[in-house]
Amino acid sequence: MEPPLDRNALIAKIGRLLVADPAVSDGLWHGYALIVRYGDGAIARRLSGFRYDSAGDHQAATPADDAIGPAFDDLRDATRVPGKAPWGACVLRLWRDSGRMTVEFEYDTPEQWDVTPATLSRVAQQARPEDADRTA
Repeated sequence: MEPPLDRNALIAKIGRLLVADPAVSDGLWHGYALIVRYGDGAIARRLSGFRYDSAGDHQAATPADDAIGPAFDDLRDATRVPGKAPWGACVLRLWRDSGRMTVEFEYDTPEQWDVTPATLSRVAQQARPEDADRTA
């Protein structure tokens, strides 16, 4: 049995899975964002992916690889903070030109990352890699 991967190894694994997935690798894009939202009930984990062109316009591009969800489950376990509930949302951003990747965990207000018809445009813009780069 293999020892559990640490958080950095898991993030690298997720990055490799994403760039190999057709939702990310196909077509021209400038940035990519994947929102992973954990909740209760029938849908415990929801993934929402977006590709962005150089103008910042988004297109839905959620990866289909079945290994990505369980990799995020492992990452969630590996990033648990003692005495605190696990994060409820994670936003992973990729920049195509530089290959840079960032990962943001949301513990306090994960509902801000809920993607619904009413919130789609706002959440997609909030997740856009260019916005994260300017504020970092």
